[in-house]
Amino acid sequence: MPRTTPDENRFRRLYERHHEALLRYFFRRADPSSAEDLASEVFLVAWRRIDEVPPGEQTLPWLYGVARRVLSNRRRGTRRLGRLISRIGSMGSVGPIEPDRVIVEREADREVLDALDHLSQPDQEVLRLAAWEGLSTKELALAIGCRPATAEKRLYRAKGRLARELGIHRDSHASSTTAPHDKGGGS
Repeated sequence: MPRTTPDENRFRRLYERHHEALLRYFFRRADPSSAEDLASEVFLVAWRRIDEVPPGEQTLPWLYGVARRVLSNRRRGTRRLGRLISRIGSMGSVGPIEPDRVIVEREADREVLDALDHLSQPDQEVLRLAAWEGLSTKELALAIGCRPATAEKRLYRAKGRLARELGIHRDSHASSTTAPHDKGGGS
């Protein structure tokens, strides 16, 4: 029986520890039937770049960053396929499946998701990483590839844009934000 290398052992532990979290990430954002394939793509990147995978608590946010790019690539491919199918006229346009729409049951949730749809993709992902994946500001920064202060500003601004879409005034809901209001200057 061949011996395993330290990299193989590290990868095996990484996979066992984070596979379920990545599946949940993709179930929330993609067609559930493709969640396993998307998670596999993330772990393929992790294997190829095993020396770049940060240790400890930074591992999962790093994997979420890879997952964001994998999902973005998949969505681009889906849109290209949809345009191609539309052009050749053999079928109607294929739109992306919205799994978060499938699991919504309450009207308030629908309103939030509708408001979320009006935000930019980066705003949507920052909010989802913070709310759905429960990332701290430091972990969010690692996942989106910026400094923690920048991640905090992006999250704060995305929350503000979501609140405006929902018709909520930020001043009356200051306690629900993680970042303090900037009373002295622009944000």
